[in-house]
Amino acid sequence: MTDTSVVRAVNALTGRWARAAVTDDEGTVFTGAGVWPLLALLAGAADGPARGELEGALGVGAEGADGATALGRAAVEALAAIDGVDAATGLWTRHDLPVRSAWEAELP
Repeated sequence: MTDTSVVRAVNALTGRWARAAVTDDEGTVFTGAGVWPLLALLAGAADGPARGELEGALGVGAEGADGATALGRAAVEALAAIDGVDAATGLWTRHDLPVRSAWEAELP
């Protein structure tokens, strides 16, 4: 079962986007469910101002068992478990950009 904090955080991000969106009379449909897990996984690797900005956007902290990386992984797994929905993450970096192995091991 998906942690309700993941659902609340994804819904909060989507709500903020909806309030800021400029739409026409035709209507608009969107969700943060596709981007929230990616931002969560990135928050676990970020530091400095980027980490704070990601935590603010996500509505959760980056560290700990209930932090962004763990919740991002849980969100990807929950989406992938829904019939008709596929969810995946990918990691591309420059060859000279160091990636923390502990963080990389946490990726789904």
